[in-house]
Amino acid sequence: MKPLSKKAKMAVAWTVLMTVIGTAMLHQWQFFFMGLASLVLLLIANHYDLLKDPEDKK
Repeated sequence: MKPLSKKAKMAVAWTVLMTVIGTAMLHQWQFFFMGLASLVLLLIANHYDLLKDPEDKK
């Protein structure tokens, strides 16, 4: 797996935070699984360099 870019780290951290808070507040497992699916898609996008950040080139 490629190392996460700065933008990818922010997106993953935000998605994890919202998944945990949303699942805890709503008590809906569907929300949890949607969060997991989002994380998988973010990791796939990072692998194919779709989350490039211009500042990472420096």
